[in-house]
Amino acid sequence: MSNDVLLQRREFQAEDRVRLETITTGEFRMTSPPEGGGIRLRPGSVSSSAWTECQFVVADVSHNSHDVMVLLFRFEDNEGRSITYHVGILPGVPTTVCLPLKHLDGEKLFLSRYPGTLQTVLRGDARVDRAGITDFSIGTIPSTSDRSVEVASLRLSQQEPEFKREPQAYVDRLGQITGRKWPWKTEDEQELAGYLRAERAEAAITKSGDVASVNPAGQGGPFEANEAPAIGSSDSGSGFGFGFGFGRYGGWKGATFEPSGYFRIVFDGTNWWFVDPDGFVLFSAGMDCISPASPMRIAGMEHLLPELPGPQDGYEDAWMRGGTEFSFEIANLLRAFGSAWRDDWMALTEHRLRRWGFNTIGNWSDADFIRDSLLPYVYPLSDFPSTENRIFRDFPDVFSPEYERGSKMFAAQLEPLLEDRRLIGYFMRNEPQWAFVDGLNLTRLMLESPVRFVSKERFVEWMKDKYETNERLNAAWGSEYDSFERLFEPIRPGVILRKAFMEDCAAFNRKLIRRYVELPARLCKEVDPNHLNLGMRYAWVSSDVVLEGCEWFDVFSLNCYQFAPDREQIASISRRLNRPIMIGEYHFGAAEGELPAYGIKAVATQRERGDAYRYYVEQAAAIPELIGVHYFQWNDQPALGRFDGENYQIGFVDVCNRPYQDLTEGAKTAHERMYAVRTGAVTQFSRRLKEIPKTGF
Repeated sequence: MSNDVLLQRREFQAEDRVRLETITTGEFRMTSPPEGGGIRLRPGSVSSSAWTECQFVVADVSHNSHDVMVLLFRFEDNEGRSITYHVGILPGVPTTVCLPLKHLDGEKLFLSRYPGTLQTVLRGDARVDRAGITDFSIGTIPSTSDRSVEVASLRLSQQEPEFKREPQAYVDRLGQITGRKWPWKTEDEQELAGYLRAERAEAAITKSGDVASVNPAGQGGPFEANEAPAIGSSDSGSGFGFGFGFGRYGGWKGATFEPSGYFRIVFDGTNWWFVDPDGFVLFSAGMDCISPASPMRIAGMEHLLPELPGPQDGYEDAWMRGGTEFSFEIANLLRAFGSAWRDDWMALTEHRLRRWGFNTIGNWSDADFIRDSLLPYVYPLSDFPSTENRIFRDFPDVFSPEYERGSKMFAAQLEPLLEDRRLIGYFMRNEPQWAFVDGLNLTRLMLESPVRFVSKERFVEWMKDKYETNERLNAAWGSEYDSFERLFEPIRPGVILRKAFMEDCAAFNRKLIRRYVELPARLCKEVDPNHLNLGMRYAWVSSDVVLEGCEWFDVFSLNCYQFAPDREQIASISRRLNRPIMIGEYHFGAAEGELPAYGIKAVATQRERGDAYRYYVEQAAAIPELIGVHYFQWNDQPALGRFDGENYQIGFVDVCNRPYQDLTEGAKTAHERMYAVRTGAVTQFSRRLKEIPKTGF
């Protein structure tokens, strides 16, 4: 630590209503009000060279709040650009935070986990100049009450630290947090086995009334189901069908169109719809990540675990990714059902989904479950085409022959699915990371790079065609190029050119994004004309630039973490593209219960959570341009975090596979009413819930 730059309490200034107290030399306590807030490093406390000579910001932190604390470490440079590291810290666990300063180049959105920490996410501008850092602050996001965090040994360092690992059993043998009580907590393995076996027996009785057979693998596509009873007809009651009932692919018989043999889309003059292979309409109420496991990352969290059963004890199925992850969910299924647990889990889960009125298997769901289920499904394509040199984050050199070759390989994965009639369609990818930066100027970043991208060559050719001579280019841009070849030399960050330069960059941004979307989308449709291209599930749409090329989708998808879908935005996108919209992700967590993180949208109680689900789905069903909403996700996330550290209480079932009853009742009611809402027969549920601050990262 001899070359470290220590940051003491006296070098910080507290924001309004934030208390800053010295505990000992090198240790202080920061207390922020419910609306959040923080402390700011006083100007001149750190030399500008320290930010480039040191490689990490390090601190030992601890807190005893009721929920996960998200600490915000914000860096701003002399150009006014800022990037904030959002770091999740468990309550009651002393943790060493380590922030690699190299990531201020903005090339990563999600950082690798260090021992003891939860998720670390970067938000803000495309990059920050380390040599020009002028402001550094530490803060918290809003909460329901005042919160305090103790910070010790805060420093700039040239090397990674030794990480605090104070042993404590943070979770029990069933994967539940120790030291907390909630009404539905599973007390022991006997209780676990009892309720799961009882519900499994109920599912078997219900199933005996259905006559269904499943195609052998390879007949009619890898996931194709054969003749089956109408979804929702046997165990859901007539309410789901609003008096009309359902077809074998889940479509509602209250409106019909010419059958095509595959799912398609139609506009009936009022509403957009999915239409199933038999011609019945479908509003897709889906569930993401239907899987027996939401595995816990145990590497780096070993000090917080009880003794885990090993593969040699019959728990091999619960160990994943080379022993770096463990699924308490599968371990609990093994305890309830033994080695044949998977068949029991699939039967139980199908029973639940149909009883609660879900009609679509959402993204990232278990392949075996899809194969054996009667429900239609959507499919996530993998390995979106990339290139060795990327312009920013995951945005490739889209005019490179490498991108075209990759797009052809990408589209080829649709060939085995070509004749699967239960497949609604496919998502090309999820939440492109380059699109997380609002107002991103891809062309400017490309021109600042020393890499001779093929896309840069295309840009230079376009400039030659537009301006013809470098003199005309210079006159427009206010530049001093003596040839067009000089455009391949990196533009210095911060150099300000005239309005025409910005306009040319903006126009070429659209060309880049159009090529990014259009090429793989066109090739996918050439390989598979039978199924719907459901888009890329953008995290949000910051401007219409993102929509370039998206008319190549059959359905435009985005993830919408709000209490209700944005009716105005959905209508606007639909008009622009002449396409329907679907939502790939949304969720609600509640402060009532076990887990200390409630996700991106949260309410106080589980009952309110059920009402929040109902409100969202019924509001969605009333939007003519919206044709489906898929909830994220089936399981709660693990208490100590999944692979990237998320640990949200957002599932329909907890770690012991116990359903959240209030949530399932809200879902069942919404699904019973959604076709009546969509056709105007009843008014949608209109009671807004009171939101509490999120614990999302």
